Amino acid sequence: VMGERTPLAELDPAGVAKDLAEANVTFIDTRPNAEVHEGTVAGSLNVPAGKSVASYGAWIVNPETDKNPLVLLAADQEQAQEMWDHLVRVGIDNVAGYVTSIEGLPPFTPKLIPPADLAGFDAAMVLDVRNRTEHTAGHIPGSHQLSGGRVMWHLDELPTEGTIVTYCQSGVRNSVAASALRRAGYDVVELDGSYAAWTAWQQAREAVSSN
Repeated sequence: VMGERTPLAELDPAGVAKDLAEANVTFIDTRPNAEVHEGTVAGSLNVPAGKSVASYGAWIVNPETDKNPLVLLAADQEQAQEMWDHLVRVGIDNVAGYVTSIEGLPPFTPKLIPPADLAGFDAAMVLDVRNRTEHTAGHIPGSHQLSGGRVMWHLDELPTEGTIVTYCQSGVRNSVAASALRRAGYDVVELDGSYAAWTAWQQAREAVSSN
């Protein structure tokens, strides 16, 4: 049984900004992907708060090799503590504390591409981070399948140069995987709305051409 962990402290944003500049901490943006897409923290990982915190955390944080303590974005102490409880279950226990806002931290806006622009875009790879069953049931032609939880463990399957366009079913898993790839130095553009949006666009296009 684990001993009682000390309650997480709220950190001073100026101190966090300094630690980020020196690459001494890893920032975890816990908001939904729609909010992350409007602007997040440079170099941050997206692990949306909710029931999948532990599994998403395990996808993109390797406690064996990632020695940086984590800084969580949380609404309050209670939410931060709850997230930490989830992360500890997958061995991620090195959490420095939390902040309640990204104000004053280095900004970054993830790049998105609308489905209509994909065909004309020069991508080194279109990466489907859904699982194999989903991919088999239907995917964007020419896309490479690598489940979100395996992406960071199979970087050898990815191109070393050029832009990778990533997608999942609705965008949640995609945002998690894309944030980790960006942090690892890849140039990543997320397909806006992911496969669901691409399918809707295809259907709309076919409806127009058949009229």
